[in-house]
Formats: sequence, C-alpha cells, structure tokens
Amino acid sequence: MITEKNFRKYRIGAKAQRLFIMRENGLNVPELVCVQSADSLRDFPFDMNGLYSVRSSADCEDGDSMSFAGQFSTCLNVRGIELGKYVRRCLSSSETAEEYMISMGKDPEEAHITAIIQKMVPSELSGVIFTANPQGILNETVIVVGRGLGCNVVEDRTDVTHYYYNTTDDLYCLERQNDSPLLTDEQLKELINISKKICCIFGRRQDIEFAVESGKIYVLQSRPVTSLTDDAVTVLDSSNISESYPGISLPMTESFVSEVYYQVFRSCIKRATKNDGTAERIDASLRKMTDSANGRIYYRISNWYDIILLLPFSKRIIPIWQEMLGVRDKEVTHGDKKAGFMTKLRVTTSFFQLLSTNRRNMKELEEYFGDVYKRYSNAISGTDDPETLLELYCGLRDELAEHWDLTLVNDLYTFIFTGLLKKCLTRKYGEKGQELTNLFIAGSRDIESMRPVKMLADIKKCFTESGALDDLRYVTDEESFERALSKCSNGARLISQYIDLYGDRCPEELKLETVTYRMKPYLLAKNIVSAAECGTTTEKELPKRGILADIFARKAAAGIRLRESSRMSRGRIFGLVREIINKTAEALCAQGRLSNSDDIYYLRFDELFEAVGNKNTELRELVRKRRENYRSFEKLPLYSRLVFAGEPVDKQLADASAGSLISGDTLRGIPCSSGDAEGEVLVVDKLTPDLDSDGKIIAAKMTDPGWVFLLSRSAGIVSERGSLLSHTAIISRELKKPAVVGVKELFSIVRNGDRIRINGSTGTVTILERKITMNEAI
Repeated sequence: MITEKNFRKYRIGAKAQRLFIMRENGLNVPELVCVQSADSLRDFPFDMNGLYSVRSSADCEDGDSMSFAGQFSTCLNVRGIELGKYVRRCLSSSETAEEYMISMGKDPEEAHITAIIQKMVPSELSGVIFTANPQGILNETVIVVGRGLGCNVVEDRTDVTHYYYNTTDDLYCLERQNDSPLLTDEQLKELINISKKICCIFGRRQDIEFAVESGKIYVLQSRPVTSLTDDAVTVLDSSNISESYPGISLPMTESFVSEVYYQVFRSCIKRATKNDGTAERIDASLRKMTDSANGRIYYRISNWYDIILLLPFSKRIIPIWQEMLGVRDKEVTHGDKKAGFMTKLRVTTSFFQLLSTNRRNMKELEEYFGDVYKRYSNAISGTDDPETLLELYCGLRDELAEHWDLTLVNDLYTFIFTGLLKKCLTRKYGEKGQELTNLFIAGSRDIESMRPVKMLADIKKCFTESGALDDLRYVTDEESFERALSKCSNGARLISQYIDLYGDRCPEELKLETVTYRMKPYLLAKNIVSAAECGTTTEKELPKRGILADIFARKAAAGIRLRESSRMSRGRIFGLVREIINKTAEALCAQGRLSNSDDIYYLRFDELFEAVGNKNTELRELVRKRRENYRSFEKLPLYSRLVFAGEPVDKQLADASAGSLISGDTLRGIPCSSGDAEGEVLVVDKLTPDLDSDGKIIAAKMTDPGWVFLLSRSAGIVSERGSLLSHTAIISRELKKPAVVGVKELFSIVRNGDRIRINGSTGTVTILERKITMNEAI
C-alpha cells in the first residue's frame, strides 16, 4: 500500500505523485492511497459501504508528448466491498492503450500502471481550470463549471459556465449555457488562488480538475498543459493608446491606425539611421506597431521595444518611457533584432541632433501641416469620385508620413525631460517630488487643447448677451440650430470659426467612425450652453527649482505644448480621412453595394481599395458578419494586456457578461494634478451631450481630448488608465482640477452616485459613502 508517507519510494506515475505533492503543500486533495495489485487492498481498512473512485496513474500518462486522456479506466462511486474488482480492471487497462502507444511511436512495455483510490466527493459542482487558455491566450485562466460529477462536464453531459479570467487585470467575463451554474466571487477567487499555487508548485501551466461539495472546493487532479509554448509570444498592451481609442474601434479605424503607425515609425527609423537599411531589416516589426483583439486597439509592445533598443542609453530611456505611457508591466519583451555598431553610431548622432533642434523642427512641421491641410481640404471638397478620393488619401498619407515622425521625437523629448525633472525633484524633496513635478510642468495656459474651451465660453457670452442662449438649450437638430443662430449673428460667426478650427475635436475624435461637430454642427449646442469659464485658483508657493530642475521643467513644458498642438493637427488629419471615407460610402450606397453609409467602417482599408477597384466585390454579407462580431465584442472587458502564444485571436462569445475580483474602499493610482476634491461620482462610460458634471468627480476608464468640456465643469477626475503625460493629466493641471489616473479597476469598484474623496497629490481615492441601489434597499 502506497501512502503519503512512502510514495517517493515507488514508481507510481505522475498523476498520483502530483496528488500526494499537492496534499503535502496544503491543498484540499481528497485522501488517497495507491496500489499496484489488488492483493494490496487487504493492508488498508476500507469502509466496505463507503464510496470511492479508482483511477489510473501510469508512467507514460500526462506527459509532454502523450496525455492518454480517456485511454485508461476510471471508475466512480465504487463501493468499498467491490474495490478489488475495479482495481483489477484499472490495472489491466494498459492493454487498451497499446494501439495508442504504437501510433505515438512508443513501446507498449513502457506502460506501468498504479491504481489511485480516493474517497468519492459527492460534488454539487465540478469543473476544470486551464491556467492558460488553450486557444493560445497565456495570461487568461479558463474555468469551466457544471452541476454534478466531473465526468458530466468533460463529457458534455451537462450545461456549463465558462469563466475567462485575465490574470493581469483581475477581470473576467463569463458565458452561460441555459441555466448553467454560477460561482460566487469567493469561490472564483479561491479557484484562482488554487490554480496559482499549483502552478508555483509544479512550475508550469496546469489543467486542473476540481469539485465543490457543501461549499468546499476539492482538487481532484492536475496535469501540465503541453499544447502551449513560449516560442513565439505576442504581447499586446493598451497603455495610453486606450486614451486615443477607448472601447471598440471598428475595422476601418483599426486598419488605418496600423498603417499610420507603420508609415510614421518607418520614416522615423529612416531619419534616425540615415536610411542605412535598418528600416527594411525591421520591416516586420514596423508593420505591427499596433494590433487589435476583441475590437480594441493595442500596442504590440514587443515591437516597440525593438525600436527603443536602437536608441542610445535605451536601458535608461525604457523606464522613463514606460512611466510616461503608463505601462504597468515593466518586463522588456523584444525580439532578436540587434543593431550593428555603425547603426548605433548613426542613431546616437541623430538622437542628440534631433533633440537639440526639436522645438524648431516642430514649429516648421506646424507650418508645413497648414499648407498640406489647406491643399487637401480643397481637393477633397472638389470631388465625389471614389477613385480620385482614394488617390488623395494615398497622397495625404505619403506626404505627411515623411514629416510627421518628428512628433515621435517630440514625444521622446517630452518624456525624457519630464522624467529627468521628476528624478531631480524626487532626489531633492523625496515623496513630494511627484507633486512638484505636476506643478512645475503645469501652467501652460496657451496650450492648444485649452483654446476650444475658451472659445466656447466666448460664444456662450455672445448668446447670453443677445438673449438667445435659451434657444440653444432646446436644439435637437440642424433646423432648430439654424433658428438659434439667426438670433445671434456674432455667435453664429464665432461658431463658424470654431467649426473651421476645432470641428474635429470631439470625444473619440481619432476613431474614423465618430460623428464630429464638423459633420453635425448642431451637436455643439449642448457644449455651448454648459461652457464654463476657466476659473483661476490661488497659485501655490513653489520651492526654488535649482538650475537643472529649471532647465528640465522649461523643456518638458515646451514639449507638452508642442505635443498638444500636434495632437490638434492630428485630429484635423483624421477629419480629412473621415471626409474621404464618408464620400466614398455615399458612392457605394448609390451603387447599392452598401445598405447604409456607416457600413463602410466595418471594412478595412485594403478591402475598401479592392471594392472601389472591383465593382463585383461582395460587401453586404461581410459587413453583416462583422456587425455581429463587434456586437459581441462590446460585452467583453478592456484588458490592459493580452499575451498570446502566437498571433492574436479574437474571443467570440455569444452572450458574455463581465466582472471583477478587485474590491476595497481605498484605491491608489498615479497623482497627476495636485489638490483635493470630495463629492458625488459621475461614472462616464461613454460621453453624451446630456451629461451634467457640475461639481461632480468624474470617474472614467480613460479620457481623450474631446472630454475637455466635461472636465472644465467638474470638481476633479479619476480614471482607470493614464499616465503623467496623458491628456487627462495635462488638461487637469491646466484647469487646476485634482486628478488621479491609472486606478486599477476603478469601474468595478466605484458606482455612479457614490461619494468619494480624491487626492491629486498622493494618488489616493477613498470611497466615503456608497449610494444605495433599489435592490439593496429592498
């Protein structure tokens, strides 16, 4: 008889050995013994009327090359009096595996079977845990649970619930079959903790069987997952790109973003290396600077590291870059694209040259952009022909790609000097260094992102003085908007100027599918009515910066101003591309190839080119399928990181719902705008014109430039995503609003109407009072 005390002396197979080891490590594995002949049973006092399970444990079972799943005998609910018969059946089942072993090129004589005898667990629920999704998602644990014994689950004899848990974010989504069972949050947490502990014990990904009886979880088995490898891992990271592309982005936007990043980074590498062929050598990485999964846009982070590693002092730059972009996972994942000595020398020379001329280059880029924008805006307005429109798109793309890479240099310039400023101040003032950094880089009241707010305040003043503001309150369409404009000629003139300058600045402005104020000016009415003066607050007395800190602060502030200006120009570029797409959509609708003009956004750019060039290309069915897929994507959480064993895959769930295992009343994030605020929470998942943020603390997943109107009226802002140089941080500092960004799973904890306190100096968010829902009150 083989027991916990002597199992290491015997050849018992991996399955039995793992069970004994898990019991040694405190896991709740049902008591077990092993036998290698039925005669051994008389050495152990079994309950003749008790129920047991009899399973195999063979040397060749659950190995790296062969699993033997279902090949050996498993007997459940065996009465103690019949154990001998079922043990003999189990031990003789090696004969049934002979053909399988031969087909796998193994010697059948290698099979050596031990029988595992355990007390039966009369499970109410049973299931399986895969510590990595077998579909190839390495940081996603999958839990499948159904009613009754485990055989019902693995043999598809009962409805099951699938839980998909992201180990990076503590977020999960689930999918039920009919009335399949649900786990409590406590049970789900315990299963996740069990799976983590088992992985630590055995040092690799595991396939774990479990049972639940009277609320107690038992581990029945664990075997290694051998179908997944780390040979070609792809890491997607949302970092600050989720600020530009929050939530779902449609295929047209996904493909356009991928092309833009490719063209701009390719240009930058050519500029930095003096066009020495490096760009061609790393072309595969450059083509995949971004990627998409589940309808969301991500950085393909490994490829970014490939680029950054070309820079001088890359080991020092990477931590600064990670902090400025809000990259949580600091592991540097990259390929083997090493740069030669001469390439490094060229990049080093270019690096310092470009940093020293950055401000001049950005000013020249701004002037160049003005000329390009005017030319292409006139050309696009002057044609409705799809082929001509797409030719204009290619021309615009190619012209700007040769120069727009300078914005990447400015980003790096801003990151470096902000990082150096923070390091300098932290060294001198300790923990207060973060707050001082925020204060020293604020105060650029002339940054481009503040101008739309000021102009809206001026427009509101015009309408107020003319007595026509109430007319704007009731604008619902273009006709009622025109009536309101007719009562205030100065206001109408300012609105026309506003649309010309800032018509593309709106929430989610970088998604091509977004309806902008340029497209529907009447949508601006709500923003005019609710426009607020940019209030001033008493400036804090700041300590002397010192010579170095002063230099770093001035350069960081200049970089931020230039960055915001280029972002405004970027929005206008996207506006031109949007106009090209919308005009092409009208032509395809006129040809009867699209049902609605917004169908075009469910196509990729390469598909659009194909459709315009070949009038026989089928579009309607493709659009229908994509609409269906993207409706399902909307029910999935946004993950900060996805790790794939190979190329990214989308998750297709018919009816998903999401949840989180994070809880608590005190949260922490990145402090990015000093001050305190206390008040009612306004949870904003999607920006709409009717939102009232006056005096409230906005809670958001992330913000983009179009949120500036809402932020200007709030008491403060807290967001799940963001960094020291995110748009939320920059605008909050200029508005003198307390702000905390990067608060993990804020949306899972804070609810609309809760009362909270935020501290923009320390990064703490405290829930003071929970709003009682109707269900809770009942």
